[in-house]
Amino acid sequence: MEKIRICSTINPDGSIQEGSGIELDTGGPTAKLLQQVTTPLFSNPITGEIAGVLAFPEETNGEYMKGILISPAGASGPPEHFHPSYVEEFTIIEGEFIFLHNKELIFLKTGDKLSVQANEKHTFRPADKYKVNTFVVVARPPGLLTELVKTLYGLAHEGKLNKNGEPGFLQAMALTKSLSNDTVFTKPPPMVQKIMASIFAPIASLRGYQAIYPEYIDESFWLKRVEQFVKEPVLR
Repeated sequence: MEKIRICSTINPDGSIQEGSGIELDTGGPTAKLLQQVTTPLFSNPITGEIAGVLAFPEETNGEYMKGILISPAGASGPPEHFHPSYVEEFTIIEGEFIFLHNKELIFLKTGDKLSVQANEKHTFRPADKYKVNTFVVVARPPGLLTELVKTLYGLAHEGKLNKNGEPGFLQAMALTKSLSNDTVFTKPPPMVQKIMASIFAPIASLRGYQAIYPEYIDESFWLKRVEQFVKEPVLR
């Protein structure tokens, strides 16, 4: 079957980063779904994850946002977190994921679904049985999920996250302060985070740190850093 290579990382000199990207079957479910993505894909060079938007809030009268995440084997997934103001609905398109949902491990295969309500703690990672693991996520109401993911991925591309994909202290404080009603990570405890952010977020702001960076939301940033839909039989 013909292969499609997507989302290789583009180096600052314009060359393709050796070994980056994910190879898909052109007739597979992930490749077919990607045909519905009309804006540039964005990626995390640390984890190898690739994401895109299938429906913006403006297209759904503000009711929801729909996105796709493609995760290669070995990706770590996000730290445990919860969303105070919206529900996330996950549908597995290809591969298999392990979710930690309210301290319960749940294995989700192709076709399985999981609804995570507001304030329910969760995280996920691919089960590592397959090279390609894909889900569709719907956030109701939209929240700032797309903006947050693009910001973290953008920071990763610019070398501003550590090897585990975590931001530095002041960047973390800027995120914590501004996103307290959208996304809250569970470590350290949220109350400790709130106290720390009240002290250090103003310092972070004075030093130029932001929760959401407009340049990472802009499509041009991703067109310069991510190779989009290049069809070849093998990865370079």
